[in-house]
Amino acid sequence: MTTPIDPAGYALTLLTGPQGIGRSRALRAVRDATAAAGRRVLELRLSPEDRHEPWYLAGRLLTALTPAPAGQVARARPGSAAPAVTGPAARAGTGAAARARTGVVEPPAAALTRALRAHPGLTVLVDDAQWADPESATALLGALPDVARTPVRWVATLRTGPPPAPGPAATFARLRAAGLAQAVPLRPLSPAESDALLLRLLGAAPDDTLRTVLRRFGRGRPAALIAAVEGYRDLVRVVDRRAYLTDPTAAPRLPDGHALLRPVHDLPAETRAVARALAVLDVLEGDVPALIGAACDLPVPRVHAHLAALRDEGLAREHRRGWRIATAPLAVALTGALGPFERRRLARVAVEAIRRGEAVSGRPGFLPDQVAAAGTLLDPEPARLLLRAHAVAATGRAPEAAARWWAGVARLSDDPGDRAEAEQARAVADLLLGRYDATRAAMRRQLADHAVLPPMVRQQAEQLALIGARAARDTDEVRRTARGEPGWPGGPRPTPVTRAGALTMLDRWTEATRVLTAAAPSATAAENVAAENAVVQIAAVTGVLPTGVLRTGIRHTGVREPARPEPDAPPAWTRRHRAGTAMNRFRLAAIAGDLTGAERALADADLTADVLSPPDRTLHRWRAGRWDEALDGARFSIATDLTLVFHPSQSTLHRVAAEVLLARGWPARARVLLDNARADAAPLPHLLAPATAELEWIVGDPAAAARTIDAALAEAAELGVVIGVDELRLAATELAAARGDASAATAAALAVPAPDSAAGELRAATAAMIAHRDAARADAVLTLARRTGQPYELARTIERVVRWTGRRPELLAEAYDLLGALGAILHRSRIRQAMRDHGVTVPGRAETLAESERLLAALVAEGLSNRELAAATQSSAKSVEGRLSRLFTRTGYRSRAELAAAVLNGDHRIG
Repeated sequence: MTTPIDPAGYALTLLTGPQGIGRSRALRAVRDATAAAGRRVLELRLSPEDRHEPWYLAGRLLTALTPAPAGQVARARPGSAAPAVTGPAARAGTGAAARARTGVVEPPAAALTRALRAHPGLTVLVDDAQWADPESATALLGALPDVARTPVRWVATLRTGPPPAPGPAATFARLRAAGLAQAVPLRPLSPAESDALLLRLLGAAPDDTLRTVLRRFGRGRPAALIAAVEGYRDLVRVVDRRAYLTDPTAAPRLPDGHALLRPVHDLPAETRAVARALAVLDVLEGDVPALIGAACDLPVPRVHAHLAALRDEGLAREHRRGWRIATAPLAVALTGALGPFERRRLARVAVEAIRRGEAVSGRPGFLPDQVAAAGTLLDPEPARLLLRAHAVAATGRAPEAAARWWAGVARLSDDPGDRAEAEQARAVADLLLGRYDATRAAMRRQLADHAVLPPMVRQQAEQLALIGARAARDTDEVRRTARGEPGWPGGPRPTPVTRAGALTMLDRWTEATRVLTAAAPSATAAENVAAENAVVQIAAVTGVLPTGVLRTGIRHTGVREPARPEPDAPPAWTRRHRAGTAMNRFRLAAIAGDLTGAERALADADLTADVLSPPDRTLHRWRAGRWDEALDGARFSIATDLTLVFHPSQSTLHRVAAEVLLARGWPARARVLLDNARADAAPLPHLLAPATAELEWIVGDPAAAARTIDAALAEAAELGVVIGVDELRLAATELAAARGDASAATAAALAVPAPDSAAGELRAATAAMIAHRDAARADAVLTLARRTGQPYELARTIERVVRWTGRRPELLAEAYDLLGALGAILHRSRIRQAMRDHGVTVPGRAETLAESERLLAALVAEGLSNRELAAATQSSAKSVEGRLSRLFTRTGYRSRAELAAAVLNGDHRIG
């Protein structure tokens, strides 16, 4: 804000607004503008204690305007001709002392008028004028009509909330009516302004979840937004220019001395206690003051008095449904200051009021949250049952709530088995929230008594501890477990299933198979059941079924007849085991490209996609063509290290993000993600190769693409895995055909593994069609592509059919539309060229030109050379030069560097 101060304008301008709205920032803008206009400036800032000292502001002003006597040093602030006093009068003295020092014996209003008239053209800036003592405020306002003719101008910030003293308020009203004063309310930041501020603070655009959290915390107030970003600094990670909050349930950590929290610390102790209680209970509709009184052991009239004081200080607000804490930062500070017993007591009061029908809450999860917080202050058994019911319903869907409620179940349970199950369920939720160290610590505590744990409980605890170790990047613990040693001092030696799991995390799949096979003859029923997920995974990845472990029919993508837990297994454990097996089958099928098999795995277990973890949901959305959600989910999973929890999909999730970015014209960003996955030693790295090779092919380096595919095939052979090999063989076939090597294309097509899914059948058939340029196979290949239910797979298959057989060119229009729905503007540019070559009309000339410009701008911002631009857009270098020249002329940018900077800074929007 740059409010101009015109000598012919108002004598007094009040910049008003709530705490954190940016009043001080606006006042600094006024200072800078005023100083730039050549006017002299005097700055004063007040504090809460100043309002209690009569004549403090008047004395401070007189001290600043009166020449300092001998023994005191005056210095001018930058941009100001009026001195700021240092030395014995640094605080301007008390009001009386200051007036005595300056020899003032006349009435204060007259003294102020006389002093101000001696400084014509002066602009006085007062920050936080709400802390002005009433005597000074009345005198200054009274002097204003005379001073206005000097002209001396006043600009002050005034926090809304605390009611002004009656005298100054009445005087200001008369001045306003006379046209001598104005109040300028500062408006909150608009959503666009908030986003721009967040972009500067974070250095990246916040994702929707983080943006929502920060906006709710800030409510358009710059100071609150800045505080929130600082408070979340350790919980924000940036992936591909997007910022993510790693734990959406965490509150920002604001230091105790933060300016936003100062009003809380200035409250009397009893008023603070009422404020803390309100911060917990303000979501309730009912007689909240009576509930606060019950919790704080205060009479209701006194509670009302404290609430009125909070309202007057701008810390609380009253509306038709009750009382609320005024701002999110204050609520965070107040709830964070609750003592353990105080928090439990407030929770008990809330629960009992709801149960008696005296209060209701519209916030989902409020009741179980309070039950969990109250703990043993409530009847344990009903509380445990309520929490368990809510926790089961929230598992998978809302892990942050499930973690809180399972923790409550564990605290309230006196049955060891029930408590162990709750602890493990909480550990799973903690994994999904990125709390990996918490998972490890909890499972280590449980395994301290591993000798007496039931086999199923021990096995689950070991696996969760292992996953937590990998997610926390403790490779040493994973390696110790893989060797069959205790993962930590005092820990148990891992079971064969846990050891096999550690081996798969290290990409030692053949050894994992041997460990399970060797252990099979002596395995108990519980160990056999626990091995099911490991067997499913190994069979899907290697194509080899560890013998003797399970007597069930297993295909590469899953288990047809799931093993049954022991008859005495707890029902909840059985449900979780079956759900885990189904989701494992889903995950592996999705990685392999078998969307139909993935969805069938869920349906067979009576599960729906809404129970999937973020990484698994991302795989589903990617294959199903929901690319915006898939890209965001992949980046979130990478940012939060959830890719480390679901290790078979780590490489694929990086590929998801890279494939979408490449298709949308961002090859350099795609390459960074692919390189990062390899640098992070992601398991099954050969699964990155299709996206890497496509990138190299698109920028005009088919030889590099071929080397990438060959290296990936050698890598897969060395690991002893088959998953993804069919896709690599298809790529090898197409690359060989493109360079005219018919024999290599035929050999690659023949080497495609036997299909075991619709996706595998499509790849085998497509490779054969390309190798032999067999037009007779075109319709069958297209039928298989439609059967996969994957829009991108269908679009690419149409392109391949037309390219390699010349058949069905009219379907290019369908591929063009499919890629448009995916936002794949790079691939659409290539399809457009094929459409022109085959005489198929390209719709929407204006839309096509705009899309071509967006693509060109993105590729320039990515740093592609003219040669690479020509390859990517399937045009000539001369054509690229002409298109760049037209783009520069239309946009006004003079060089590639200027255009790239504008794209990266968001000044040139390309979607």
